[in-house]
Amino acid sequence: MSDVLHGIVITGDGRTVYEPGYVVIENGRIAEVGPGAKKGDTVTEYTQSILAPGIVNLHAHCLTLGPVHATGSKSRTEQQVHDYKQRHLAGATTTCLCVDGLPTWDEYLALNEKHPLKVIKCTTHTPANLRAAELADGEGIRDEHRTCTVDELVTKGAKVIGESGAGGTLGGGMQDNFYIPDAIEKLVGFRIHPLEARAIKEAVLGPKIDPKNLDRAALKKAMEESKIAGKVGEEAVIDAVHKCVLPSMEHAFEGLRETAAAANRLDKPFLVHHAAASMEVCESIANERMIAGHVNHPSFDEEESVESAKRLRNKGVLLEISALDLFTRTRGQEDIKNFLWLVRERLVDFVGTDYAGGNYHPALTGLAGIVARKLVSVPEALALSTGNVARLLPQVTDAGLLEAGRPADVAVLSQTLDAVRAVYINGSKVLG
Repeated sequence: MSDVLHGIVITGDGRTVYEPGYVVIENGRIAEVGPGAKKGDTVTEYTQSILAPGIVNLHAHCLTLGPVHATGSKSRTEQQVHDYKQRHLAGATTTCLCVDGLPTWDEYLALNEKHPLKVIKCTTHTPANLRAAELADGEGIRDEHRTCTVDELVTKGAKVIGESGAGGTLGGGMQDNFYIPDAIEKLVGFRIHPLEARAIKEAVLGPKIDPKNLDRAALKKAMEESKIAGKVGEEAVIDAVHKCVLPSMEHAFEGLRETAAAANRLDKPFLVHHAAASMEVCESIANERMIAGHVNHPSFDEEESVESAKRLRNKGVLLEISALDLFTRTRGQEDIKNFLWLVRERLVDFVGTDYAGGNYHPALTGLAGIVARKLVSVPEALALSTGNVARLLPQVTDAGLLEAGRPADVAVLSQTLDAVRAVYINGSKVLG
């Protein structure tokens, strides 16, 4: 039995458009794609809509049971996992690489059949990564996580080694969103905003996370702006930030090195937390197996993000930028600059989401944003979260292109990418 979809077909390779065009689906796979119209057992007309590959998000979190993030934090509930999956699906995402590397294989499998979103497993079960997690948080880690190994998980089917490092273990966004606000709340009795926590952290440690970078004038200003001045002393704040951020750092750096070594030994891709604090280590282990996560990290200024991305690309590294909540947030809007600058410079292979304290929007929102700003064409934008994955990481997934033989994962989108009309996974309509 064949199902035919008619519409404006954008295949995902960054160039090919059939307007009008068709996609033929048979047995959950794409049987044929081409220009014009086609007959089939069923025909669905999406005449004014784009037919594109489902989005493949290479940087997502909290999509399985088990410890989350590289901090090994408490497992999300089954309902929370479902809700995160549904948010991705509502944004036309059909496949996600869940970069929480510490869950067991059984935890990964537990919810796979309860939601249509396809989730790909990672692993970071190395000694230093586990030490870093337990020093930063570790609430979700049990003996079964400590005894897992990268080799075991790869044998069972993990496709990527990562994410090695995280905002919680390397002084990044998780510290701003959770750990530093928690510590300050214990001192003053109220919670500060993540951007206020970032300002305090960077005053104490600088963007590269080093106690030598203490800037007391900046700390005084940050304390005043967050309204904690007069309620707690500077030394107590410095001590709180040090205790939150520093214990895991050296172990996380070693975890990055262990991750690269395991990837080289097993010939697998590996994904790293790339930021100002981890830049030097990331560049020292960089090779063609590396995926550099969020090279638009806000700890970089625009020039630093571009120059570091260039150095990584010269070593064969694949570059991911994370849309986070950059296109919907109301505070800290200047953080979008690195994202847009890297797109302008064509220093992007993939667009993912990351977590943004749970406030991320679907990757498609970022793609629509760069199209609206006329930085790229619609086919070029879609390729950043579809065909580029299929082309550059065929060992991770066969999704991402509308071509014969591939999974029939199809997104039906508005012509400006700002609305999702329907989503098909393995040929079945799961949304719309």
